[in-house]
Amino acid sequence: MANQESKDFKARVLFVLAHLPHGSVISYGELAKQAGNANYARLVGQILKQLPRDTSLPWHRVVNSKHRISFSEGSDAYQRQKNLLQQEHWTVVGQKLIQKETP
Repeated sequence: MANQESKDFKARVLFVLAHLPHGSVISYGELAKQAGNANYARLVGQILKQLPRDTSLPWHRVVNSKHRISFSEGSDAYQRQKNLLQQEHWTVVGQKLIQKETP
C-alpha cells in the first residue's frame, strides 16, 4: 500500500470508528470493509494499536470476527476493553461478548 493510500485508509478507518453508535460493536474485517478495503483487517488492528491511550475514539467497540476481545485475557488492554464494553451493557465471559444487556 502506497504511503498516501495508507494515510487515506487510516483516515477512513478513524472516520468509521468515530461514527460507530454507542453500544454497537464491529469486527476488524468489517471496519476495514467499511473503510474501503476488506482485505486490510490486520492494518485496522495496527492503526488502533497506535491510538493514544487517552483517545476519545471508541476503539473498544472493535472485536474479532468471532465476537471476541483479541487481547490476552487478564492483560491491561483486555481489562480496559472489557470494562468499557460492560459500561455499554455488553456481557463479557472470558474473551467472548455474549449479549448486549438491556439497560
